[in-house]
Amino acid sequence: MLAWTGSGVGASSGNALQALVMLVVAIGLGGLALWLRYTQPTGYRLEADGLVIERRVGSTRISGRVERHVGKATLGLRLGSGGLYGYRGRFRIAGTGWAHAFVTDVKRTSLITVGGNSIVLSPVDPAALVQEVAHA
Repeated sequence: MLAWTGSGVGASSGNALQALVMLVVAIGLGGLALWLRYTQPTGYRLEADGLVIERRVGSTRISGRVERHVGKATLGLRLGSGGLYGYRGRFRIAGTGWAHAFVTDVKRTSLITVGGNSIVLSPVDPAALVQEVAHA
């Protein structure tokens, strides 16, 4: 919003370079917000050969056997999106190391291992995920 306003201020004051830069920034931020919205995790599905993360548009598959449920995870230092339409990317997990996160609610996190990779999810029913991983 501020970038869009800055573009208008630059245009009205006759500063074309400021208007152009602020317009490009506004369009870039709008595009980033749309991309984050479309790739937002909406659900998870455990399959025999891996984990599928359902997104608003499409899905992502993490291949490998679902090995175990580690427990609740607290997200730390991040390399990725932290809050806008979910927490995604690589996060430092206390006592575990780095993990890939596909989290929509940080209050319901579950850390599982899929094909040797640590994955953090936020299932609606964490207890059901624990049972499903145990039977995988």
